[in-house]
Amino acid sequence: MSAITTTEDIVQNADYHAKLLRENSDLEYSSSALRQHLSYLEDLEAQLAASEKKVAELVKATNKERKEHERLEGLNSAQKEQFEANQAKEEREYMEALQKEMVERDQNAVIQQLLKEARSVKEELTAKTKRYESIKSEIESLYARVFEGPSESFPEEDRLEYDPAELLARAVVSMDKCQASVKEALSYSRYGVQMLTFQRSVADMMERNALTNATAQADQAQNFVEQARRINPVVQSVGHVNIASGSLMSDVFFDNIFTDMAFHDKIKKSAAQVLLTNNRLKQERDAALQRADVAGRTLELFYLRKALFESVASHVPQPPSYDNVTTMPQPSVAPPVPGKNGLNAYPAPSGPPPGAGANTGPHPANASPGASLYPPPTGPPPAFQSSESLHKTGQSGEHGSGSRIPQIDGASTSGGTPESRPQSPPRRNWGTRNPYAALLAERSRSMSDS
Repeated sequence: MSAITTTEDIVQNADYHAKLLRENSDLEYSSSALRQHLSYLEDLEAQLAASEKKVAELVKATNKERKEHERLEGLNSAQKEQFEANQAKEEREYMEALQKEMVERDQNAVIQQLLKEARSVKEELTAKTKRYESIKSEIESLYARVFEGPSESFPEEDRLEYDPAELLARAVVSMDKCQASVKEALSYSRYGVQMLTFQRSVADMMERNALTNATAQADQAQNFVEQARRINPVVQSVGHVNIASGSLMSDVFFDNIFTDMAFHDKIKKSAAQVLLTNNRLKQERDAALQRADVAGRTLELFYLRKALFESVASHVPQPPSYDNVTTMPQPSVAPPVPGKNGLNAYPAPSGPPPGAGANTGPHPANASPGASLYPPPTGPPPAFQSSESLHKTGQSGEHGSGSRIPQIDGASTSGGTPESRPQSPPRRNWGTRNPYAALLAERSRSMSDS
């Protein structure tokens, strides 16, 4: 038995593949929807916690105002006149506190209802997300089995690999510019140490300008790295670069050969740190580019296999599905029953064949049910005559009129008178049977009589 080809395998799995793609398309939103819903759920939980805290505070305030109001209610008439103004104030404050508490309780109940519905939706989205991930795995397994390729995980989003690689590439460009500026500042510093005071001031100015540019480029590279890490946490941090910077006091008021040499050493340390950071940054860039290349090839392979599946399945006729075959009407004939000698015995039909019921002739008692019976014809067929007519024709032929009966060769009609001939048994009435057979029987009887 020959192995199944890729085309045949695609055709056999076309319906299954189409079903997976439909489910995958229907559930594609679930992953992002779940992330957004989790954020919404966290916000509701924070609102509920704040509302419960506020309700507890309002309950305390309401209880306090209630106690004050009840205390004033318990005074006698003389005391009530004295504290009448305070009583109205306490009653008003109590009603305001109670109203605030009721409003906050209503809002708390609304938040609890929203939170209950949100948790129910979370369970539904979680189940759909799990089903979506399962369908993606089934599609990848199907492609790997049909095309006999390695099973690679499908990337969640291409930006997780492409965007970090682009940002790290920009960071490397900025760090290269930073390294060039530090080298420029180092050369000006070396030049200033060897020059006179006026020339040393010009060199210091160019040195500070180069270091300022280096600091700006280092900060820009650091920003690119942080953006890449926020997109994909796999990216490693390269650390902060400290660029040497001068001061007005040391460069103007205390400018001498010793301060220049000390600052020259700081620039050398900054140059070494920039070089180390740039090398680490290039390693991260290369790793991100490799991840982006793998993700791109995996994604391209996925869509290529999907296109091949759909193209082959649309041009090759598909076999009937199992559902269609099982729903087709089944034949009403009963299956054969094993009989003797290994032969299958089929059951007898339940009735006569079509048209058998239209008979009008007599139906003998010994006839089988459903047999077709036809009435006999009313006379002999054309161009044939009965035995009686043939006998009469033979007699008239002896007198020379009418047609004669054909004679059989070698047969003789003479040989004695009718009285001398032995009597033959009575003739059988052939009725409407074959006239030719009746003629032969008559001639044979005549020959035997003679």
